[in-house]
Amino acid sequence: MAVNVSKLREIAAQRDRYQTQLNRLKKLDKQTSCIEAAVSSAGETLQAGTNSFVIYGEPQSGKTEMMICLTAKLLDDGHRVIIHLLNDSVQLLQQNLDRFQRSNLSPAARNFSDVIDPDYSFSTGFHVVFCKKNASDLTKLNQKLEKVRKKVIIDDEADFATPNALINKGDVTRINALIKQLISHDGIYIGVHARTR
Repeated sequence: MAVNVSKLREIAAQRDRYQTQLNRLKKLDKQTSCIEAAVSSAGETLQAGTNSFVIYGEPQSGKTEMMICLTAKLLDDGHRVIIHLLNDSVQLLQQNLDRFQRSNLSPAARNFSDVIDPDYSFSTGFHVVFCKKNASDLTKLNQKLEKVRKKVIIDDEADFATPNALINKGDVTRINALIKQLISHDGIYIGVHARTR
């Protein structure tokens, strides 16, 4: 039986996605200490058993690169399905999706519209999915993922659309309810927010 060396190298590289992303940034002369601190702190928080928390940063502080590195670390740690939620803007979704795809993260990030296809399966492998925070898209994604357990939800600009604006009225906003459904009883929620002054 012949050994496929290229395939073995690909498998080995996937086990070290996080370090690969840090190396990519260092080659671009980007400072990574803040990213490493955020990712390390997130890992410690998860190991302590917390399944819902927020990561704060300053505007223009490298939030997207931190999310790429965090996603890489979560994949390395065995989390199979990672969903990135973004504001309801096609342009913003495409911009972030392009950044993730240019990073060569494995697996490549996909738009939710690609994964709701009936032929797409979450039963094996690793998956990184981007979805806008709107009721239509979240409903379709929930239907596709209803049997998938232990999803990680990374909510970009977590203060936008996600919070329940009807809490004082004893009700729940549609977006808030759909995100709770996506997290389900065994998921992880990581909100990401750049502080405003």
